[in-house]
Amino acid sequence: MVTIIYMILATAMFFLQDTYFLIGGVQFSLKNPCVVGILFLALLNFIVTVRPGRTIVLMRHTLVQVLPCAIPFFFSALIWVLSSADSIMIANGTGMIIPQISSVLVAAATLYLFGSHGLWYCLGSMCLANLFRVLVVIWEGGLGAFMAEFYTLIVSFSVETGPLMDALEINDLTFAFGPFLIYLLLKRKEISHWSLWMLTVSLLFVIGLKRTAILAVLLSVLVVWFVQLLPEKAARQASFIIGLGMLLVSFLYIVGIRYGLFQYLEANFGIDTKGRVAMFTNLEPYYDISITYMGKGTGFERYVDWASGTRYQVPQRTLMPIHNDFLRMYLNIGFTGYWVWIWSWLMMRLRYWFRQGGKSAGCVFLGIGIYCFTLFATDNTIYYPYTIIACTLIPMSCDLDILAEKSLEKHRARWED
Repeated sequence: MVTIIYMILATAMFFLQDTYFLIGGVQFSLKNPCVVGILFLALLNFIVTVRPGRTIVLMRHTLVQVLPCAIPFFFSALIWVLSSADSIMIANGTGMIIPQISSVLVAAATLYLFGSHGLWYCLGSMCLANLFRVLVVIWEGGLGAFMAEFYTLIVSFSVETGPLMDALEINDLTFAFGPFLIYLLLKRKEISHWSLWMLTVSLLFVIGLKRTAILAVLLSVLVVWFVQLLPEKAARQASFIIGLGMLLVSFLYIVGIRYGLFQYLEANFGIDTKGRVAMFTNLEPYYDISITYMGKGTGFERYVDWASGTRYQVPQRTLMPIHNDFLRMYLNIGFTGYWVWIWSWLMMRLRYWFRQGGKSAGCVFLGIGIYCFTLFATDNTIYYPYTIIACTLIPMSCDLDILAEKSLEKHRARWED
């Protein structure tokens, strides 16, 4: 019964992303009641069951996964206090962080309910939700038109699309399939019904085709395959070196943007930057590359139309987004906040997963880190709730049942003493 209720709630959550209702003139997504339902289901299950080992392990995992969401809030709160920010700015920023934290909690709730198998229940719900969307589009547009547009999408590698493919271009769901695809490729020998999962996830991933996501998956898998060939200690050291390199590259990327990297690429190589030159030029008055730069607070990007440079008095949700999550974080939480955040996001968690789950879990998290790093450099995925659920759920599920049993035995021995 719990499984059925969870599958209904999770499928609805993934399906209802862009469906909204109004309360007091404020828009809320219909997925939010589903999120609350999943958390409530896990809470009831926690009350009536006794799983101390799983509880202890998941509490540790959850704290580590939530930290990169909490740090921006901490630095933003300091900025809001020092700048005497109004309630609208605070509510706007807080409203961006809460969905991140609730996504981590959904992943933890799923694993509490089902243990390591929760990964497959969640993925199954995602597949069902996307399949329902595909069926709705086919019903409205016709199977022939759907297949013709899908063929054009594949042949042109998403350069050309039609209205039916556009209706299925749900960024968050597409990007959320990426981490599962990485997991399937890295853990092929350990997964039952691998061929069925691989076929289903690949097909749904391609229907919402994102070139950046495909590049991110390929880069992630290639790097991790190499690291996995190394002995345990060497794999851990290689992963830390890769992680440190990613940290340095992310900051140099921000510096390069500030001092004309995209202008140089456009002028000297004729690369179409899709309006990024104008956008990054409009960003320049709002930040500096300096250790004293404090940031503007989470959510500030919603106050400026980066396409024109127009600044508004209240946040807008329909403005051109900053297609660079590293720059967005630097803009919002400043020099010190950025380095604390990115260290907690990558290096601290990389060390944690190697320590908790050995080379297996550490390499899985490294793959997800590379995937997110690629997306952060070119897109706006850092606040996507479904992508956060996938990126949180996968490393947390690695050897969860074994870790829970070991934790229970350890604490049982301590209690007996």
